[in-house]
Amino acid sequence: MIIEEDTILYFSGTGNSLQVANDIARELGNFNLCKITSLVAKEKIKIEGKALGIVFPVIYNRLPLVVERIIKKLEINKDTYVFAVATHGGTPAEVLNKLKKLLQNNNIMLNSGFLLHMPLNNIFAFGSISIEKQNKIFQKEKYKVKHIANIVTKHENYKCEVSPLIFDTLIDRIFIKTTDKIVKNLHLRDKDFWVDDNCNGCRLCEKICPVNNIQFNINKPTWKHNCEQCAACIQYCPKEAIQWRTKTKKRRRYRNPNISINELIGC
Repeated sequence: MIIEEDTILYFSGTGNSLQVANDIARELGNFNLCKITSLVAKEKIKIEGKALGIVFPVIYNRLPLVVERIIKKLEINKDTYVFAVATHGGTPAEVLNKLKKLLQNNNIMLNSGFLLHMPLNNIFAFGSISIEKQNKIFQKEKYKVKHIANIVTKHENYKCEVSPLIFDTLIDRIFIKTTDKIVKNLHLRDKDFWVDDNCNGCRLCEKICPVNNIQFNINKPTWKHNCEQCAACIQYCPKEAIQWRTKTKKRRRYRNPNISINELIGC
C-alpha cells in the first residue's frame, strides 16, 4: 500500500485521540486522516507524503499493540517529516521515546513528539471525571494543538516530550518487567469482561470495537482475545451493561462529547 498524501494515522477507543487528530488536521489543512486499524491486513505501508503524523493513546505507559504492529510495517521516505502525539489521562512516562526507538529500528526518524493531556478514560482503574473538569482539559487541548501545528507546519525538529513528573518516569523504569508482562498478555485481559441483565443485544459494542474483537452469541457479546484495552465497548454501551471484573459496576462512563459514534465506527 502506498500513501502519497500528507496523512495522520490514528488509533482511538473512546474518541480522545480522534479528536486530537481531527483538530490537528484542521489546523494544518490538506491532511488526510487514516484509521490505523484499517491497515492491519497490509503487508507493507509506504509513505510518500511530505509529512506523517501518528496519534495514539497511552496504555500502561506504552503504545497500543496494534500501533506497534503498524509502525513495523512502515516504509517512509527520508525526506518525510514525522511527528507523533500521545494522548493520556494519567501518566505517560517516556512513551514517545519508546516510539522513537521503535521507528529507529525501522530506519525512520521521529522529528517531533508531543504529549497531550485529555480526560481520563481508564475505567479499569477509575471512573470518569466531572464534565466541568473535562471542559477545562478540552480548552487546554485547543492551545496545545495550535502549538503542535505551528511546529509541524515549519517542519521543525522538537525533542520528544516526557512526563513532567520525574517520579512517573522512575516508576516506569523500575516496574518495566511488570508492565511488560501485562502488555504481553494484554489481548487476554478481555476474559474479565462480562455483561449483566441490562444488555439488550443492540450490538453497538461489536460495531465500535476498533479491532473487531467482539462477536455476538445468542444475543450477547463475547470477546475474542485480541483486546487493546481501549475501553470503547464498556464506555459506549448505552445500557452500561458491560462490566470488567467487579470494579466497573458503579463507575461513571466516559464518552468524548466532541466525537460522534459514527466517527468512531468509521461511517
